[in-house]
Formats: sequence, structure tokens, C-alpha cells
Amino acid sequence: MEYPVWYLFYGTLMDPQTVQKCISLPSTPRLVPASTRGGILRSWGRKYKALVDGPLDAQVDGFAYRVETAEHEEYLRFRETKAYEVVRCRITLEGGEEVPGLTFRFVKQEDLDVD
Repeated sequence: MEYPVWYLFYGTLMDPQTVQKCISLPSTPRLVPASTRGGILRSWGRKYKALVDGPLDAQVDGFAYRVETAEHEEYLRFRETKAYEVVRCRITLEGGEEVPGLTFRFVKQEDLDVD
């Protein structure tokens, strides 16, 4: 993988202090309002957000962050546990620019809360 790489965050990773602690940054990172299409957010454990596949026109809003190193990406993947997989997506940044990126998709759909 080449770095930097954009990630779309939703749920608890939308908090800059959470990202800062997770990847041991010296200062609060800049997260950019962003979205992606083709997924929906569901609840997991009545506490967490879980991105799952949805209609192609469905939009998920969140924040984008440029991950600068493989080490930082590994920290993020470890934090999200094996309940999530990393998938490619198109991220639309605030202002309309589209960039290739990644996000975390929930894999244990049987564990999702009943809405």
C-alpha cells in the first residue's frame, strides 16, 4: 500500500481526540467532513455504529483523515477489531473533491441490533 491514504471515519473515530490517542499523534488531527455512497449505518451493541452494504445511492456521512504511515494504519485496524474489514470506497470531501480511500465495513451482520 502507498501512503498517505484517505480513510472515511464514522462513529467513535469521528472524534479527533480518539484518533489522536489511537495512533499516538502529538497533536489533534484535522478531520475533514466527508461522505461515501453505497452503505448504511446500523447499530451494534446499542453503542457502536456499523457500516454495512446498502443501496448504491445511500450516503454515509463522516469525516476523512489522511493516514500517513503503515504503522498508523495498523493501529487503526487493531482498534476496530476483527468485527470490521477494510474496504475500498470513493470519498467525497467537503467542497466536492472525490478521492480514493478506505473505510471499515462491519462483517458480523448477525450481531447487529434489531432496529
